[in-house]
Amino acid sequence: MHKAQLFSFDGDAVICRVCSQNCRITRGSRGFCNVRENVDGTLYAKSYGRLTAAGVDPIEKKPLYHYLPGTQTFSVSSYGCNFTCRHCQNYMLSHVRETPAPFIPPEWVIEEAEATRCRSISFTYNEPSISFEYVLDTLRLAVAAGLGSAFITNGYLSEEAFRELSPYLGAFRVDLKAFFDAFYQKVCGARIAPVLETILLAKDLGVHLELVTLVIPGYNDSAEEINRMLAWETEHLGPTVPHHFTQFSPMYQMEHEEPTSKATLNRIFAQAKLNGLYYPYIGNIMHAAGSQTLCPACGELIILRVGYVAKTPGLSKGRCKNCGRPFDGVL
Repeated sequence: MHKAQLFSFDGDAVICRVCSQNCRITRGSRGFCNVRENVDGTLYAKSYGRLTAAGVDPIEKKPLYHYLPGTQTFSVSSYGCNFTCRHCQNYMLSHVRETPAPFIPPEWVIEEAEATRCRSISFTYNEPSISFEYVLDTLRLAVAAGLGSAFITNGYLSEEAFRELSPYLGAFRVDLKAFFDAFYQKVCGARIAPVLETILLAKDLGVHLELVTLVIPGYNDSAEEINRMLAWETEHLGPTVPHHFTQFSPMYQMEHEEPTSKATLNRIFAQAKLNGLYYPYIGNIMHAAGSQTLCPACGELIILRVGYVAKTPGLSKGRCKNCGRPFDGVL
């Protein structure tokens, strides 16, 4: 067991300060995430170093389109989550109390990333914020080794945790699952306000930010909701934050729902453009217009993508070859 950070004592209970669930955990119990446990009055991170997956991915798979495009990332995951999403595609990792995962020290992750010539490390597949201590230890080593990093998250980590991680973070990819609180409560076991606060904090801290919305028919796909989301985004973040709208495939507790139609994704792509977003993308489906990056100044193609393969024919020294506008992202 690894002693946790960011907790306070409350008699025999502890208050976990890692995420916005703000769990009060009594002796012998675990928090909402199922991996942070009160052992004899002290909080321990039960999942520290217990990796359920480790391997090489294209960075575009995260999806991240404006962070080190065309490169490989070394992806690692643990288990547990601070959400209870009914449509979770990784529920066998996220919605468990224990898993027979081996202990892997942070140093090994760095060595493997370097050995496989990855330019970054990605914390992904399950929610990385609940593995705060392991992520922080690994990130510090990654920075020292000259590696980038990506934090693939639901955005429910606390401000305190985010501020401690942010000096070492390269990219912060947030699931903005919907724009109504009722969706978050019903489908995810959470609230939307902390997610929006985290997104704004990422912008303030200068961490590279990208958003993803999985579009679920009848739940979060109405034109009204999408317009509200986009209006908030352009007002508070500006037009340059990439936003990926991805196709839903029925699974887990929502296996009887319908998949997202291409017509709906086309409509949302058009809405995003009309709302002034420079970089809307369409994912989990072949969509030529929704996978390419155009220069917002002159309209020239600067990044060409086919599946997870990305090339940068329109960029030179971080700028559009045609008009010289700087690329909105990290190369």
